[in-house]
Amino acid sequence: MRDEVLRMERVTYRERGAVQLEDFDLTLFAGEIVGLIPMNSHGLTALINLLRHNLPLESGYIYYREEQINSWRTPNPRHNRIGVIQSESGLVEGLTVADNIFVLRPGFKTWYLRPSILRRQLQPFLDQLGIQISADAYVEELSTFQRFVVELVKAVVAGSRLIILRDVSTFISESELTQLHEILRHYAAQGVAFLYIGFHFEELEQICDRTAFLINGRIAKVLRSEEGEPHRNDFYERKEWEKQIAQQTAENTSAPPVLQVSHLTGGAVRDLTFAVSPGECLVLQDLDNRIFGDLLAILQGERPVESGEIRLRGAPFQCAPTRDLAILKEQPADAMLFSKMSYFDNIFFTIDHRLPGLWRNRRMQEGLRRNLGSEYEELFGVRLEHLTKMEKYDLVYHRIHFQNPGVLFCIQPFKGADVGLRKHIWDLLEGLMRQGMAVVILAVNLADALSLASRLIRIHKDGPDEVYEQRDFAKIPFSAPWLDLYRQR
Repeated sequence: MRDEVLRMERVTYRERGAVQLEDFDLTLFAGEIVGLIPMNSHGLTALINLLRHNLPLESGYIYYREEQINSWRTPNPRHNRIGVIQSESGLVEGLTVADNIFVLRPGFKTWYLRPSILRRQLQPFLDQLGIQISADAYVEELSTFQRFVVELVKAVVAGSRLIILRDVSTFISESELTQLHEILRHYAAQGVAFLYIGFHFEELEQICDRTAFLINGRIAKVLRSEEGEPHRNDFYERKEWEKQIAQQTAENTSAPPVLQVSHLTGGAVRDLTFAVSPGECLVLQDLDNRIFGDLLAILQGERPVESGEIRLRGAPFQCAPTRDLAILKEQPADAMLFSKMSYFDNIFFTIDHRLPGLWRNRRMQEGLRRNLGSEYEELFGVRLEHLTKMEKYDLVYHRIHFQNPGVLFCIQPFKGADVGLRKHIWDLLEGLMRQGMAVVILAVNLADALSLASRLIRIHKDGPDEVYEQRDFAKIPFSAPWLDLYRQR
């Protein structure tokens, strides 16, 4: 009989009077990898916080390693040794790998540090995984995947028997994800349990023994991997999706490119070539998670072009900020809004090229408010912190709509979004494409990008890039969300 690592029994939990988890039941056994798909994000953050910090319950019981750690009768204020790994690294920069793993762990009391001893203690863990990481390397020198491995080892060394992985496919490349699965199986064989939070059953079924679906703070369904994928209803109906794809393909067959990049070299970008036309969606997949920072720096004039050429609307592009090229950052609801500015100022501050003098002319501003009608009237008086997450996404995307650039670069637009929000983002991007905007999605892992893509370019560190036209998506030799729909067409 397997040891029980975690059991949540009829848990109801409130935050500020709002129910986050209701009659929540979940059990994980030693060595088990359980997937969790949030159909909406309600209760997800509360679940993670509750597992780590034993917050007061309204009802129910929580057991960790077969010991009751929390209940509605006797809340326990202590922290639990449960690891959480997500896109925001928990490592401390300025310290070495060994320092982060050993010195910062709970219970470490040595006053005199001997780096040679720390190196010897760390090496067996890395040897078991077949990973080459120097114990003396500073955190800021590590790649994203190396940081992830260090956080994983740190959690194991600290005694965590349950490790939560949150949306890791958005910051780990496809080849690294394969390595990660091997590492997870290695630690699962040693009795560590994993709660693997993701947004696609296709991804989770490759590694998880079971997958649970979280809806409105409840576990609605649990599937074992052999039961197969549930009916796809989280995005458009199949006929509507195929209609959109056919329309998009027809519109883009003869349109001249709005942006052309030819043999571009600068920083980590090496001999990159692509073109994108109005209304088209091009996906650039960085298989080694290394070039996008330098590519965006080049486009914004922050890094010089070593060789190659960029042309925007047929003219040489002077790499500098311009309203005709927009960049949508990761998780833009957090990264692209200004809390001290009004809704009106946030949505229109990038249209000064279309309405010169807007910010000096009160009458022009009032006229703009009236022309927009009732759709925005109620929102103009709302403070940003009172907007829902979906309303914040609407604000950012509508700003892009009014700016109306020729090309939009989106950095992992679906990152951190639950299933419902992903569909909404899909609709927003499709609307921009219908407007005639060229969209370039920068992705480490494809996630939902293929559902919009006209073309896919997979960028390799060594060797030529792979280019797939939409008609060839069915031939892509790996598993990814949405590929099944292309293969069944």
